[in-house]
Amino acid sequence: MKLLFITYDVDFDEDVMGMLNSLGVTGFTKWDRVLGKGKNSEPRLDDPVWPGFNCAVAAVVGDDDQERILAELKKFSSRLDGKGFKVFVLPVLTVI
Repeated sequence: MKLLFITYDVDFDEDVMGMLNSLGVTGFTKWDRVLGKGKNSEPRLDDPVWPGFNCAVAAVVGDDDQERILAELKKFSSRLDGKGFKVFVLPVLTVI
C-alpha cells in the first residue's frame, strides 16, 4: 500500500476530486485551506502579501491500483507543467 499526499492550488479542487472519484479512490482525508511554500513556488499564505491557498488530500491506495492512479495524476501534473500540483508517495507500513 502507498499513501498519496496530494497538494494543489484551490483552483484545481473540482478537477482533483473528480479525478480521484473517477479513479475509484473512495477513502481519503482532505484539508480545504492549506498554507505554505514549496521549494520552487511563491508562498500561499492567504493574506494580502501572499494571497491564495492550497488544498491537500491524503489517500491510501493498494499496490494493484497505485500505478494506474499515479499515471493519471502524472498526466494531470504534465498538463499544468507541474505548477500548483504535487503528489508525494509514501509507503504504508501499518494501518491500525
